Amino acid sequence: MQTISSEIDRRYQLSGEEFLSEYVNKSKPVVISGVIQNWDAFTKWSLPYFQAIAPSLKIYAKHFNNGKIEIENFTFQEYADILEAYEQGNNHNQPPYCHDLPLFSLIPELVKDVQPFALEYLPKWYHFQWWRYCQFFIGPSHSLTPLHFDCLLTNNLFFQIVGRKQFTLFLKEDSQYCYRYNWRWFKVDPEQPDLEQYPVYKNAKPIKVIVNPGDILYMPPGTLHHVRSWDKSISFNIDWHTQHSVLKGLAASAKGMPLKNVYYNFLLALGLIFKVPPQLVFRFYKTYLNYVS
Repeated sequence: MQTISSEIDRRYQLSGEEFLSEYVNKSKPVVISGVIQNWDAFTKWSLPYFQAIAPSLKIYAKHFNNGKIEIENFTFQEYADILEAYEQGNNHNQPPYCHDLPLFSLIPELVKDVQPFALEYLPKWYHFQWWRYCQFFIGPSHSLTPLHFDCLLTNNLFFQIVGRKQFTLFLKEDSQYCYRYNWRWFKVDPEQPDLEQYPVYKNAKPIKVIVNPGDILYMPPGTLHHVRSWDKSISFNIDWHTQHSVLKGLAASAKGMPLKNVYYNFLLALGLIFKVPPQLVFRFYKTYLNYVS
């Protein structure tokens, strides 16, 4: 992993106990290597592979335009053709980004390609069919997710499979310098910050890191992140709460968190705190996987 800033740790084969005590409990980001490099996903996954498994499956991709999210629908084949034309230079229009797609739920056969999964990093409540909580990111080189934090204020484990991504992170205390709007989005562009329009941004402390195939990036609740793909890429993440973070998520209702987000946090609190079985909670929570916020 090439590091642009020394403000994030890089750990090799980090144990679950060390991960919890040194990073989750301290709300400290980390990049973990040496844990998932033997997954079959690294040799198998591509858009043609997904298409071969589920030829009729339709997916959606997103355009991020001036603070608005627009959705466009494709088959895997249509999306693969668009990406290939763009990467070959035959189409100069930036393709949309396949963002937050619950692909494990749509193609459960893919779960066998990510074994053994790093369950030691997750609370035990999530171990039952953990893959149902994952969302995929598939897109061309140069695709971008603007600066934001995760809408339920969850912990985030991000798994990079194909290609490289540059993350620009800000710890939650730096959000005051990044000009928030619409609950979780921010006006500042960390790649080209306009200090004349956003002068207090000069007080922020960006952490930039390249995440390579085989890396896991952990982001604590409330971490701002701006994500730029350097290559055509395939990634997925799992958002998850601890008992502590879900209570803080519920408390955020007093700070402007949308009621729908509070509802999803309430469902997770039923499981993590009151031990309602995950198979019961997920019946109501699963709509979150297609939630555009």
